[in-house]
Amino acid sequence: MSLMCRAGYILFFSAVLTWGMQTHQASAKMTGPCSNCHTMHSSQNGGSMQFNNTAKVERNLLRGDCLGCHGQGTAQKIVNLNGSQIPQVLHSDPSGDLAGGNFAYITGSKGTASDSHGHNVIDLGAAFTEKVLVNILPGGIRQSFHEDYIVNSSNLTCAGVNGCHGYRLTAGTPTGVDAMKGAHHNNVDGQLLVADTPANSYRFLVGVKGYENQTDKWQNVNASSHNEYYGATTPMTLGCSATSCHGSMGVSPPNHTISGFCGTCHGNFHTLSAGASDGIGPGITSPFIRHPNDIVLPASGEYKNYTTYSVEAPIGRTTVPASASSVVTPGTDVVTCLSCHMAHASPYPDMLRWDYSKMNAHQSGDINTGCFTCHTAKDT
Repeated sequence: MSLMCRAGYILFFSAVLTWGMQTHQASAKMTGPCSNCHTMHSSQNGGSMQFNNTAKVERNLLRGDCLGCHGQGTAQKIVNLNGSQIPQVLHSDPSGDLAGGNFAYITGSKGTASDSHGHNVIDLGAAFTEKVLVNILPGGIRQSFHEDYIVNSSNLTCAGVNGCHGYRLTAGTPTGVDAMKGAHHNNVDGQLLVADTPANSYRFLVGVKGYENQTDKWQNVNASSHNEYYGATTPMTLGCSATSCHGSMGVSPPNHTISGFCGTCHGNFHTLSAGASDGIGPGITSPFIRHPNDIVLPASGEYKNYTTYSVEAPIGRTTVPASASSVVTPGTDVVTCLSCHMAHASPYPDMLRWDYSKMNAHQSGDINTGCFTCHTAKDT
């Protein structure tokens, strides 16, 4: 699903929004005149205060929504406007993508357009709405598991009740920028250990802990410069009790992991269950019925050979580090959903980090790539 903004004013909106704003290198909090982004009465001399000069008004006294900042569709993955570094999730930069991926693989502005390459957020526009999984949530357990909201192709957004970023509360809760209130003004980056608001959660994913790369911001560059994902040694258990995903912060992972976060929607892919067909299986030992995550990478067999961090198949840490490490420790570090998938979109089907159809066991050329980063004995 795509992030393609409202046609016609995205570039103009982006330029105005960031005019005069600066970003502290350490805290990433916005500074500058309030009037760059906000309007008190949405009127000046009887005219519109919106960046696109329409009568539409935005919540939080904003002069427009936030899509113009992060989905400009330019040839740069990080746009520098008046000193502000703006990460892009929709771009055609040939040098690569940011750690979260690129919605351009859905729209076709980079690579071949395909619904299957990512999350088809409705913010991208009607032309890029999901056409296959219309009312099907991949890995969704059952409707009763999400009595508060049912995510589908017509309501998946970047932020809010049916999105990923900001607060995800209950049906009827305003979505979009309203769910992000205070996030940019109070943003914390680097080591995120609290995760009880959007501002102090990993990438504004409420409840998720982790480490945001401070060397090459927003990027997984190499073994020494990358984000660090938080993982657990045991996945969540299915259910909607106080120990599950419904709590005081709305919908969020009780174990604070990135896999647990994804499991709040894709429950079958990220949880344990005693059921015959739900979850990854009843326990944390093989054989599994679905590929496990929030599971320790074994320190024996083929897995013990994965010792140098790979940005193609990143692992998670059970303790949030204060900096990136190039060392992988089998028996301690864990598999996460992001070990295989991108968050926004990728060049490959199912948002995979590599072409799964070309992972050929025991044939030369694939050693220590893709699946064989962990399964090192399968292509020797």
